[in-house]
This record gives sequence, structure tokens and C-alpha cells, in this order.
Amino acid sequence: MDNSIIEMGNELDSINTKNWVTKSNELIESTYKLSLQEQRILLVMASKVQPSDETLKTYRFRARDFIEIIGNSKKTGFYSYLREIVNGLQTKVLTIKKDGKQRNYSWVITSIYEDNEGYITLQFHPELKGFFLELKDKFTSYQLENVVRLNSVYSIRIYELLKQYERIRKRKLTLMELRTFLGIEPTKYKQYGHLKSKVLLVAQKEVNNNTDINFEFNEIKTGRKVTSIEFIIRSNIHHIEEAVPDDVDLEEEEQLLLFDDLQTQLSNLGVTVEKINWLISEFPEDQIRRNIDYVQARKGISRKAGYTVKAIQLDYALSTEKECSDKILLDPVEEAVRQFINENVPKKKVKRVEHLPIYMLRQPAINFFSKYVSEEEATMIWELRQEEIYNEISKKSKNMMSNK
Repeated sequence: MDNSIIEMGNELDSINTKNWVTKSNELIESTYKLSLQEQRILLVMASKVQPSDETLKTYRFRARDFIEIIGNSKKTGFYSYLREIVNGLQTKVLTIKKDGKQRNYSWVITSIYEDNEGYITLQFHPELKGFFLELKDKFTSYQLENVVRLNSVYSIRIYELLKQYERIRKRKLTLMELRTFLGIEPTKYKQYGHLKSKVLLVAQKEVNNNTDINFEFNEIKTGRKVTSIEFIIRSNIHHIEEAVPDDVDLEEEEQLLLFDDLQTQLSNLGVTVEKINWLISEFPEDQIRRNIDYVQARKGISRKAGYTVKAIQLDYALSTEKECSDKILLDPVEEAVRQFINENVPKKKVKRVEHLPIYMLRQPAINFFSKYVSEEEATMIWELRQEEIYNEISKKSKNMMSNK
């Protein structure tokens, strides 16, 4: 085995469910089939990857720590069960389809179980680096605690697919797309009723009760047959009700969670650990948060780390708010939609309005939305809300027609 890739050490890695998992959207929409325990192992590994890492590292865990996270569904011997899962990961394949080509990847390059010591050593395959590191856009982040509480492989996948669209608030998938993303074989849950009861309703209950989002879904029919699902996504702010030990000070616990959250967001913007510690100690939480949002909403910033620090120091976001004090500040998506509609409505009364076909609005809309959000999000907004936007433009244009 290539020792230049595998670096064995005695240092043990801890498992913290407050850690963040960051994946490219391409990985979230890939095709793979894993058991619940295999999914949990890979998610724990993903939570150890840091934005500042240059390569995918090797992680060494205490076996007993792992079993507490992944569970023991077979109720067999503790160590033999874990060994079976770890060894099985070597054979599992990830499939990425892009530009008409299909490429298969191995999930791990190293999966070692140390019988005598009770440790396991794992490393993602180096070819997966682009799905976890150096992600500037088109990625999704969430805390590990959201997924380790889910008891269905389908619930985990659905959570990720919806978390990806949390800002858009809707996601529409055909049943074929959904089955492909979830890795459901053609012979399984062939009837929609079975898919609904065994997959969708189970995921809805688990995700709504245990994660930071919740969802409802609408069935879209072609004729009398359900062919697509429209998911309505909302943030679930009060999703965690943890029992804090009596000897832990609640205020101190909240401060630790606050620090971890801000540290992750600032780290994702490229700010160094030293600068992060200084910013959190020197400036109020609301000032840091509004300027993180301010920087993330701006496009074309070449040196985001330095710009972020300066924005927090001088409170650029507050200055912008003061300039807009007479306006209602909307989130970027709603602001983009509102502005585009207004841009396509006559500014004064007219005798006649020429309505463009909806397909001719597509590219102008995407170009316009890209001023506010990423191009990927801009396309999502149009695909999900095109009828709403078109109808609103038609309605407002009609109101601008002169009666003479």
C-alpha cells in the first residue's frame, strides 16, 4: 500500500455531532446504495473534513465511539459487526453522471480494523477531493447531528436533497429522479402507494422531528397517475431539544454552540482561526452575522477572507441597511423575483401590452437572478417559479393599460 497516501499515526479522532458536513451538490445528487450504518460512517468521516484541509486525511477512531453513532442493527458481536461494515465499504461505489458520461468512484481507499486495539482507520478516496474540498459555490452544509438521528437511508438522502434547496423553499422531482437519487431498485416500491408509505411519509416524520428543516409535499399527476413530487421546505429553528447534564452551565453551553457556528461560517469564507477568534471576541454576534450574510450575497469578490474581516470591522451591512431604511429588506431570492417582475412591467399607462411567450423570459430571468444569487440558484428559481412570475407580470401589465 502507498505510504505516501496513508499516514498512520497513534492520534485518535473524536466524533462530535456538532461538526459540519459540507458536500458538493454534485455529490448530493449522485447515485449510490449504502446501508444506514455505512451512510453514518461516511457522514462522520465527512464531518472531520475541514475547509482549510489541502487533502483528504486519514482518520483513526475508537471502535466503541463509532458503535454508539452507527448502532448495531443485527445485535451480533460488537467488534465483528463493525469489522463487517468497515470491510464492506471498500466494495461500495459512487456513480456520478455528467455531460453524458458516467463515472464510478470508490468511497474509501483505506478501511482498516485493528482487532487487538479496537480501532478503525478510514480515508476517503483521493479522487473524491473535489466533492469535499475547495468548494467555492454549489455546495450544501449542515451539522452532523441532523443526520445521525435519522433511522432510514432514504430519510438521510431526502434531507440532503431538500437542504440543498432550503433557500429556494421548493423542490420538484419526478418519481424517476427521486428513485434514482435514493438508489431504489426498479423492482422495489413499484406502486406509488408503497413508495409514499415506506419512503416519503417515513422521511417526512423523521426529518420534521429531528432536523433543522421540515417539509410537506404535493403530488403532481399526469392524468390519474402521480408522476412528480413537489416538496415545500421550511427552516425548523427549534428542532433540537437536548437534555443538558445538570453540571453543565446553560449559558456556557449556548456560548460554545454560538462560537462553533460562527467559526464554521467564517472558516468557509476563508478567514483564519486567529482572525476568527479575534472577531468573535471583539464584535457583537449580530454584527458578525449580518456581515457574513452581506459578504455571501455579494458576487465578484476575489479575496473574500480579507473582505469579510473588513466588512465586520466597519459594519458594511449596517451601512447598507441605513441606505435602504425606507425599503423593506427581502431575502435575496424574493428581492430578485420582485425586481425582475417590476423590470418587465410598463412604467406608465399604455394602450397595448405585448406579452412575451414564457420561454422567451427564461434566459433574461436567469441572468437577472444571477445578480443576487449563484447561477445554479438562479436557474432553480426560474424552473420552480416561472408560472408564478409570468402570471404576476401579466397581471401587473394589464393594470397599466389605459382605458382610452
